[in-house]
Amino acid sequence: MSDQKSQAIVQRRLLALEAIRRLSGISERWVTVTEIVTDLKQQGYAVETHSIRRDLKSLLETYQQLDCNDNSNAAGDIKKGLAHGYRWSGKDNQATGGITLPEALSLVMVERYLSQSLPVLLTRSLHDIFNKAHQSLELHKKSQYTHWPDKFCVVQPAQPLIPPTINQAILGTVHEALLNEKQLQVSYLATMHADSKLKSYRLHPQGLLQRGPVTYLAAMTNDYEEVYLYALQRMQSAQILEADCRHKPAFNLTDFAEKKGHFGSAQAIQFKARICDHLALMLEETRLSENQLISAVDGTGFRKITANITNTWQLRWWILGECDRIEVLEPEELRQEIIDSLSKCQKQYTTVTLKVGNI
Repeated sequence: MSDQKSQAIVQRRLLALEAIRRLSGISERWVTVTEIVTDLKQQGYAVETHSIRRDLKSLLETYQQLDCNDNSNAAGDIKKGLAHGYRWSGKDNQATGGITLPEALSLVMVERYLSQSLPVLLTRSLHDIFNKAHQSLELHKKSQYTHWPDKFCVVQPAQPLIPPTINQAILGTVHEALLNEKQLQVSYLATMHADSKLKSYRLHPQGLLQRGPVTYLAAMTNDYEEVYLYALQRMQSAQILEADCRHKPAFNLTDFAEKKGHFGSAQAIQFKARICDHLALMLEETRLSENQLISAVDGTGFRKITANITNTWQLRWWILGECDRIEVLEPEELRQEIIDSLSKCQKQYTTVTLKVGNI
């Protein structure tokens, strides 16, 4: 018998034991084999009744706290009452099945999609648990639940970008300062240009913001009250100070992220535009705002859209990305910005075309 198969049998037996303990409850009622099998299948385990019967026979020889009420005859037929009822009567040394299949699946998904948002110190301590989760899924390949991670994927609706390299020691220091609400002394590059000068800041951490592949620290600087964003990959050094950090009154990270996370003025504007019918169909499914209104198709095949939205850089990037599928009507300032950007773009490509033609 392979080591992996042996591990699977051991885990299955512990899970059966845990099911008995849980189903028996405080009243220590008798639990049938059918109930045990049903319980494990509901958790996603691929188990058979005959396998569980063999497991229980072995467990009875190992655990004195496990009781059996065998009311069947030699042929296996029921005489009266319950057939092979089991209960856990142990008060002190309760059975444990270790990590369950639902827990293993949840941990694998957390590791894949949320691990970057966990504190470094916590992630390090979870490393062994994540490994056990993978091992648990590996031991139960017959269960359809173990294949769920292969059937779920997140795609970002933007150009894929490789995350910047962050010094792990600095990342750990930032997380620790944020958790313990301490001030942070950092040396920081405002930009990554070669002539950018290194500056020193005393930061008061308020929270972390993950925007695409980039992680930002929202913090107040020195004695200022305004909260700014600092990209972690631009921090060249970080040191936790003894002093507690200040907190901005009524600061809410979620509200801050909605307003400042996409950069720009974050002012509310009434957005009006002409959009092609195909883009209109998309925006009817994924709206720009709750009060969005889209008119019927006009004679040119376009429709008008009105929505109250936030004025951000992301809005401009989206408009420019839609190119000839949208025409901004209002606000006038935004319309003019888009016109200027498209004019510069046309000039750039015209110049490049002329240069290429002369080669």
